[in-house]
Amino acid sequence: MRHLSLCSACLLLALVFVLPAQAGASSAEAPAFSLKNLQGGQDSLSDYRGQVILLNFWATWCRPCRAEMPSMERLWQAYRGQGLAVVAVSTDNGGEARVRNFARRLDLSFPILLDPDNRVSDAYQVSAVPVSFLIDRQGRIVARILGSKDWFSGAALQQVEMLLRQ
Repeated sequence: MRHLSLCSACLLLALVFVLPAQAGASSAEAPAFSLKNLQGGQDSLSDYRGQVILLNFWATWCRPCRAEMPSMERLWQAYRGQGLAVVAVSTDNGGEARVRNFARRLDLSFPILLDPDNRVSDAYQVSAVPVSFLIDRQGRIVARILGSKDWFSGAALQQVEMLLRQ
């Protein structure tokens, strides 16, 4: 019985994390972009080339987005020295100050980029937030995760660690 539960857990992990972002594709190249960051500069996806990237699309008004942010911060703090980049793309159109205040309240230190016109969100076919993409060191999308996630949980940590080892 325990073996059956373990197999079920493995299957669920494969379905949630390992399936490619687009059905029928092996893995797609992550669309390139450049967006303004909260420090007033520009960040490009290419700035993170060679790292495993957790690319998260979110908004300040989104409760599930707010719920997952602390676990993203914990993941970032634990693995950034090993080659993990956490990049959060705000889809808010309510202004930069709202996003900055949100990040300050939650004490977020990972890069936060601004996509108020949804140009990048559209390129990633984001229709609802939160949605996250895991991108491997070669710049390929290896997973698309819909909805809020505890990024510092066992299954998420296993997936990130596996990508970091590759």
